[in-house]
Amino acid sequence: LAISLVITGVLLFFTVKNFSINTDLTQMISNDLPFRRVVREYHAQFPNLVGSIAVVIEGDNPENVRQARNLLADRLRRENTIFSSVYAPGKGTFWDKNALLYLSDKELEQQGDTLSEMQPFLALLSQDFSLSGLFSVLGKIVDSPDISLSDNPQIFRLFQQVNQVITKVEQGKTASMSWQELLMGDKKLSRHKQFILLQPVLNYQAINPAKKAITLIRQKSHELHLDKKYGIHISITGKPVINYEDLRSVRRDITLASVVSFVLVGIILYLGLGSIRLVFAGLTTLLAGLAWTIAFAILVVGRLNMISVTFVVLFIGLGIDYGIQICLRYEELLAEGCPHRDAVGLAVQNTGNALLLCAISTAIGFYAFVPTAYVGASELGLISGTGMLFILLASITVLPAIMLLLPRKKAVQLPLSFGTSISQMLAKYPRLIVVTAAVAALLSLALLPKVRFDANPFHMSDQRSESIQTAMRLFDDIHTPPWTISILTDNRAGADRLAQWLKQLPEVRTVLTIDDFIPRHQEDKLSQIEDMALVLPPVPKLGKGMDTRDRQRIKKALADFSAALEKIRKNDRLNHNEVSTITQLAVTVRNFRRLLAEPGRDALLPDRLYQALLPGLVELFSRMQTLMEAEPVTLDELPKDLVSRYVSSQGKYRIQIFPKKDLRDIGNLEKFVAAVTNIAPNGTDQPVTVLMAGKTIVSAFRTASLLAFILIALFLRLVMHTWKEVMLVLAPLLLALCYTMAIAVLFGIPFNFANIIIVPLLLGIGVDSGI
Repeated sequence: LAISLVITGVLLFFTVKNFSINTDLTQMISNDLPFRRVVREYHAQFPNLVGSIAVVIEGDNPENVRQARNLLADRLRRENTIFSSVYAPGKGTFWDKNALLYLSDKELEQQGDTLSEMQPFLALLSQDFSLSGLFSVLGKIVDSPDISLSDNPQIFRLFQQVNQVITKVEQGKTASMSWQELLMGDKKLSRHKQFILLQPVLNYQAINPAKKAITLIRQKSHELHLDKKYGIHISITGKPVINYEDLRSVRRDITLASVVSFVLVGIILYLGLGSIRLVFAGLTTLLAGLAWTIAFAILVVGRLNMISVTFVVLFIGLGIDYGIQICLRYEELLAEGCPHRDAVGLAVQNTGNALLLCAISTAIGFYAFVPTAYVGASELGLISGTGMLFILLASITVLPAIMLLLPRKKAVQLPLSFGTSISQMLAKYPRLIVVTAAVAALLSLALLPKVRFDANPFHMSDQRSESIQTAMRLFDDIHTPPWTISILTDNRAGADRLAQWLKQLPEVRTVLTIDDFIPRHQEDKLSQIEDMALVLPPVPKLGKGMDTRDRQRIKKALADFSAALEKIRKNDRLNHNEVSTITQLAVTVRNFRRLLAEPGRDALLPDRLYQALLPGLVELFSRMQTLMEAEPVTLDELPKDLVSRYVSSQGKYRIQIFPKKDLRDIGNLEKFVAAVTNIAPNGTDQPVTVLMAGKTIVSAFRTASLLAFILIALFLRLVMHTWKEVMLVLAPLLLALCYTMAIAVLFGIPFNFANIIIVPLLLGIGVDSGI
């Protein structure tokens, strides 16, 4: 016992110092499979696309979203020891100047029409760029006989937004006018969602390699007060973030599950044995075997994964059986009058052969998964199979030693008659039980074809976590799917030809190559942009503040605007919706003027309204002027951080294919992958990996289960007299598997990367019970 305690202590120290968990599900598939080799080649060519963190900035105001994105990206770019690259799509001088070139001909024409509709407003406002000037211009537009409101829908959109801003200011809420949506209505220019893609420097010596990067992102966004200042929401996702949150979840859940199962096992032991002494001996032996097994896993495998970590709970449930058999036989011998020391020795001797059979057959069931391509189950099989041998060793050495050292006390006889009741029922209704089991088996077999496997790794994670919820929102938007297929070609022309074929597929929404970032029809577009520049007035300058005279001018301008609104409401040429818009704005302005008359609010409200309306317009004027400086674009002018995502340093060209439908649906995923890989067999990335990994796992478990049954049957035949006895052991196991599959179908529970371990679990429990 002393030697065992010393060995266990050393192994525990080793485990604590070296324990780690790999949460990357893609690493649980063998790298020797063809699709994994393609993935490795892709990652080698484009390492900057591997393991990225996506920061998603969302908000109601596109200007605020864009400014918040720029501030956070600039701040994170300084942390070059934490992030090897910081890529903000659409950010930078190139995009500030040339964004209009990336609109289609029709979209650019519509943008020009929008500016033309707003030209009267812009021209008048440029003459008096102030809050009073703004409302004076609005009043003149309403009063002017030369401006037809019905022919200028943008003017009504302006009225609606002004109404919303004034209402928020009245209510004391943070408000900001979205001039960008008004003057740059195209969704490519006015985005409510912006991204920052980060390449973290992962510290694999740490328990959680991405923790420092994730913590820094949250820290910097908090320091900049982006949520309060700009009214935006920031969330993060990506494989490193999901792995980080999965690790936290796994450590918490496995710890809780292990403790709960350990406590419940202790309670059941006491109910069955009626002896605190035997419960202590059994649980101590279980802990010793568990310590040996974990140390073996760390020493041989290196680290646990998301599947193999579950062996702890399996070990507790399966391993305690050996101690129970010895303790029960020990109590039987005591009841027959056998002395304490002799009873311990005889208990081990009488149960040893059966326990050895159980351990070997259960280990065979687990070891059958070792040669499979599913590394997660392979490592689980190796660890759990060896664990069964360790717990057998502990049960026939450590357990008897503890039982001999502890003083014997009379056991409490608990009135457990479950076994007696079951045996009586079996003896009374054997035929009914067999018929019922057979009918249930037939019904279960009928449901087996409906068993399905869910290969989506997102479903393995905590659905309440920020990273998963963010990924789900990205899936909901067809323009931002987290999953796309990538194809590598040797040259630019080959990429272009293949892209043209792929664009014709009904399963494909769009295809991108580096050539898609070179705008088409540039001469015509540059000419249109020159015409648009003529409409824009120069960038106005904001005043330094408002004095009493300015506030009086604001009151007068509001009064004139209110009068103009009341007058235009009676215009018969306006339709119902237009009259409704004018009426709502008139009521809002009237309420605002009433609030201005209240003591102490005549200074506060104009200042708030000023900050809500004018600064954003100056920013937009500046951005529009920069957009008018567009120049011809060739491959050489494209930003390097963009080019590096489509052309590798070794000259490989990447094609990125976007799905038309939501790939969370397995049917859509299968059709998308099949359609693309039929044309380009070397297609790779997450959709291909997820689908092929699922097929690999199903095949691995099918093969391993069949192999396990055969090996266990052959082993049992070696130690049993007839095949009939072997079938009596295996038949309940087959029934249990059928019933389990049927229940999964009835309750709509698909198998996945994790719960498919029910197969080796049933093998272990079923064989033990049969023996």
